[in-house]
Amino acid sequence: MPLNIFQESDVTNFGSNGPETQVRPPQQGASPGPTQSNHAASQTAGQAAGRAASVLSMQGIGKSFPGVRALDEVSFDVRPGEVHALVGENGAGKSTLMAVASGALAADDGTVLIGGDQLTHAQPEQARSLGLGIVRQHPALLPDLTVAENMALGVGYKRVGGLRRAVAWARETLAPWEMNIDPRARVADLSMEKRFIIEIAKALALNPKVLILDEPTEHLNAEEVQRLFTKVRETVATGAGVVYISHRIPEVKQIADRITVLRDGQTRGTFDADAVTEEQIVERVVGRKLETVFPTKEPVPADAAERLVVNGLSGPGFENISLTVRSGEILGLAGVQGNGQAELVRALAGLASTSGKIVVDGQQVRGGNAAAANAGVVYVPADRHGEGVFLPLGVSENIVARTLHKVSRLGLVSDVLIQATAKDQIRNLAIKTPTPETPISSLSGGNQQKAVMARTLLAAPKVLVVEEPTQGVDAGARVDLYKILRTAADDGAAVIVLSSDNVELEGLCHRVLIMSRGSVVEELTGEEITEAAIAHAALTSTSVRGQEKTRPEKRRRLRAWLAGDQSPAAVITVIVVLLGLGTGLHNGDYFGQLNLNNLLLMLAPLLLVGAAQQVVVMGAGFDLSVGPLMGFLVVIASYWIVDGGNLVLGLVLMALGAVAVGVINGVMVTWFRINPVVATLAVYMALQGIYLSLRDTPGGTIFPSVAADIQAHFGALPLVTIIAVLLVLLLELALRRTRWGVELRALGSEPDAAERLGVKVRLIQFTSYVICSALVLPASIILMAQIGIGDGRPGLAYTLNSVTVVVLAGASIFGGRGSFIGIIAAAVLAQQLVNVSPFLNLSPAWGYWLPGLITIGAAALYAQLRRTRRTGAHA
Repeated sequence: MPLNIFQESDVTNFGSNGPETQVRPPQQGASPGPTQSNHAASQTAGQAAGRAASVLSMQGIGKSFPGVRALDEVSFDVRPGEVHALVGENGAGKSTLMAVASGALAADDGTVLIGGDQLTHAQPEQARSLGLGIVRQHPALLPDLTVAENMALGVGYKRVGGLRRAVAWARETLAPWEMNIDPRARVADLSMEKRFIIEIAKALALNPKVLILDEPTEHLNAEEVQRLFTKVRETVATGAGVVYISHRIPEVKQIADRITVLRDGQTRGTFDADAVTEEQIVERVVGRKLETVFPTKEPVPADAAERLVVNGLSGPGFENISLTVRSGEILGLAGVQGNGQAELVRALAGLASTSGKIVVDGQQVRGGNAAAANAGVVYVPADRHGEGVFLPLGVSENIVARTLHKVSRLGLVSDVLIQATAKDQIRNLAIKTPTPETPISSLSGGNQQKAVMARTLLAAPKVLVVEEPTQGVDAGARVDLYKILRTAADDGAAVIVLSSDNVELEGLCHRVLIMSRGSVVEELTGEEITEAAIAHAALTSTSVRGQEKTRPEKRRRLRAWLAGDQSPAAVITVIVVLLGLGTGLHNGDYFGQLNLNNLLLMLAPLLLVGAAQQVVVMGAGFDLSVGPLMGFLVVIASYWIVDGGNLVLGLVLMALGAVAVGVINGVMVTWFRINPVVATLAVYMALQGIYLSLRDTPGGTIFPSVAADIQAHFGALPLVTIIAVLLVLLLELALRRTRWGVELRALGSEPDAAERLGVKVRLIQFTSYVICSALVLPASIILMAQIGIGDGRPGLAYTLNSVTVVVLAGASIFGGRGSFIGIIAAAVLAQQLVNVSPFLNLSPAWGYWLPGLITIGAAALYAQLRRTRRTGAHA
């Protein structure tokens, strides 16, 4: 039976000074009362005075989620000029407690004081205004925004001197980190280390009264960790307080003044950091004594089969790697981060193109990931959320995802078999989950990783390749994961472990290979494998090697530009010019004034409706109602902008109709949370029904003089086309240089992160639908002048045409990325493709085939260009 370390006889033996605060949980079976709760625990006068002077004081915090009490009467305080560490297993309540402190989550009970002022609402903006900064375990960065835009949004536009100064301010702020981060680079293109540095620098730039660091070193190397610690010490020297959350107990001991332990949503004690040992902290975190962290390392039999043989393997980031791993052996990969280890393990899993040989059980593996998987290679990635688990699915579905054939009968998946298999794995691996059907996204990181390992073990791997197996995992779960890896080896697998934790490699591995500059430079075996030896080999090897070659600056900039938002406009412009020249050479009438005038006049409404669609798409929305809205507005005009009507009243009614539709779409999508496609499709059909009810046959001739004025020319160019181009250019300027534009792209990039940064996501998305419908208004006025009669049917085609323009312009249909300059080029191309068919003697069908073919080709080209972005950014 595990030792209860919170027995009264054991609670004061932490050192000569003793623990600063003694907190015992309520007795089992007793209902919490005033004398038992942490909130009401008796305090000494000195402790009460310390709390009054705290920069962060949380008293009696309670928080429940369906089926779980995440926080139970938790009290926690941070004094000026101290680093207060908060430790506990994943799921203990640390991140939940800090979410309450930062205003990202509302507590059910208790109070939060920041700098002596109460946090009255669950609003991150209020917490920031009171002086709280936070670096989350998963950075609240917006991947489709630049570094400078992210930092400006995070710290406030006034602090950076406005968006115009954001790039220079970001460069100055990041310079001390010596990470060579380009402020103009898109965050999605950066490594995880650089993203964490940006998040940390952003929080420090707020000069906070209290700074929360939630697992800040998980993706940092040793040098970067020490640089961070220097910044932390500089911060507390100004009188600020720092909350340091980490699973790395040696780091906690190095940086913290006090340590508070959370377990099962309750405070288990607060201690002076120098009064407890690392072992005592771990014991209090897991609630039991740890006789041993690592399972016994049994020697590998001399006659063990060679499971994996690699000869002369080369690929991106590494070269000429040869190694052998036997059945039952655990091989470690070490070295300074970024020296080819990660690329090597992905190559072994078939996730990168390589040259050389990979042999599994005597059979050479040829091909990609599928071939490696069929040969018995199973890969566990470091990016648990991005590549390891299927977040929307339940625990049971995640566990059986790799072995569906084992839970299927006659090609049909059996729920009974899934549940039975999942329950066995949940029990065997001690996965903490309310039910097998619980969404895996609600589990702690350690339990998510156990589910991934359960899926791995069910696949019975011959070769198990694991990257950072315990990254972001608490001490208790680490012990369980080490046992799982040892079990896999004992069952006959060859196990390869890439870890940045040298203690982990020492405790687990039979051999360790140290990599530098993409090559294996040293091998440690048996007693040679120590934390110090691994670190020494890695550092001395890299220190004597030359710098890697980098691409010329001009080439790097070209690659970055090709993958940027404006490159589609350049590509389309080239296509427009070539297509125009080819058509003109075939038929000289193509360049005639009549044809060019017609092309430019027809371009205007397409340009406006394409821009309208782009606005909502940038904010992660979609609007199928733009076409019927044009028809609806034309029909309204046919009752008033006619003989006997009233031009002003007609225009006012059209404007009211456009705004009303925008409001309806915005309310359904943002307040009622209806899927944008479903909501706007319903409006599409409703508008079509309305205008057909008003005019089932065309009628109502528009004022000829009004139509003529709308189609007037300024020199050789239609005036409406000039106005449309200027309006779209104004939108591009707003997108890049205004707060509205940055927040619209932030919304489309990552809604949850944008909301945590204080962006009013509902308001921004609602506004995007209103602006979309407002842009449809001038498009419908131009269409009204072109057809000259009340007929709503010609407007229907503009729904698909607007989508075509957005795709051709290179925008992401998921939001956050795009260009209105691209909309101009794309609209010209789309209209040109319809226009050229008669001049090339093509059948009318080509008016549909050409746009389709060009759209598919453009989408494929843009996807390829974006693949170069990461290469260009890191080259």
